[in-house]
Amino acid sequence: MIDSVSLLFEDGGRPLARHRLAFPQPVYSGAFSFDECPSSEFRRTVATARLQGPNGEDIVPPLYEAKLLWCKNGEARVSGLEVDDLTRKRTAQCWNVRFASCTG
Repeated sequence: MIDSVSLLFEDGGRPLARHRLAFPQPVYSGAFSFDECPSSEFRRTVATARLQGPNGEDIVPPLYEAKLLWCKNGEARVSGLEVDDLTRKRTAQCWNVRFASCTG
């Protein structure tokens, strides 16, 4: 089953401008998961949302300190922090998730 994610924030953690939401945004496909994972970045266990490909690679950067904002009718909204692998900069991000098992 392939879930899909669309990003709701731009680079730098800014929400997409309302006029841009009127046009199709890129959609990323993979297996969505939401779990508690140990993190060396945060030095504790944190809620983590991931979208992974068939070989376990991340399709988009994982969201750390993830929060489920809502979930209904086969869709969910998840917010959290992306961590840049090189600079370790933390940036706000929000995903709109559509679950494959709930689509017709």
